Amino acid sequence: MWEIEEMPTTQYKEARICECGYTTMTITYWSRHKKSCKLVVTSDKERIASLEKDKEQLREQLAAKDEQIKELIKVAKKPRTVNNTTNNNRYVVEKHIRVFGKESIEHITPEQIQALLADPANAVPQFIKLKHRRSPGGVNQNLRIPNQKRAIYQVVVAGEGEDKEWENKAKGEVLETLYDENSGHLEAEADEETSVGSQFLDHQERMKASASGDDGGRRYKEQLDKIHCVISM
Repeated sequence: MWEIEEMPTTQYKEARICECGYTTMTITYWSRHKKSCKLVVTSDKERIASLEKDKEQLREQLAAKDEQIKELIKVAKKPRTVNNTTNNNRYVVEKHIRVFGKESIEHITPEQIQALLADPANAVPQFIKLKHRRSPGGVNQNLRIPNQKRAIYQVVVAGEGEDKEWENKAKGEVLETLYDENSGHLEAEADEETSVGSQFLDHQERMKASASGDDGGRRYKEQLDKIHCVISM
């Protein structure tokens, strides 16, 4: 007995109605109509245009976000002023702190200086301690050690305008600068006509010789080590 092969259907079960009013149940007619109907074509174009508009808005939003991120990065890199302080590279420098090398010594009395001169081996380190660690309001606290494991000091330097910032310096360079400037100040205060002043000046001559290479620089290095100790306290 022969089997009858069913022909593929060419009709919809229910009539299709277009927005323009065209009605058909024939699949091929409906497909042909969708391709030619102006309302259908226009609707597709409107959907495409809407999608393109959405894509353009998304691009604009992403571009705006990129600009915001760039601005945030710029702000993070710039010094930030808050409560009369300047934030530079996450380090805050209070406005009243003096630049390194421009310290005030008005709080150190002549009597204190004479007492320091009486102990020549410790005079310079203790004078530095008085100057930087005992200044009123901390105006001379312009020197610090950010990491004990690294041979780096930080000193306050002038920035742009009235701003100040912390600057990294080699440990040896800062210690030598501290010794030279402060020992020179004490020498100017020492009176060679007195026993105290004479002893201090004699000590300083030995220190200068050590710095030049006598005794292998041992005494000079001991002085720098003492200065480091008073700074790191």
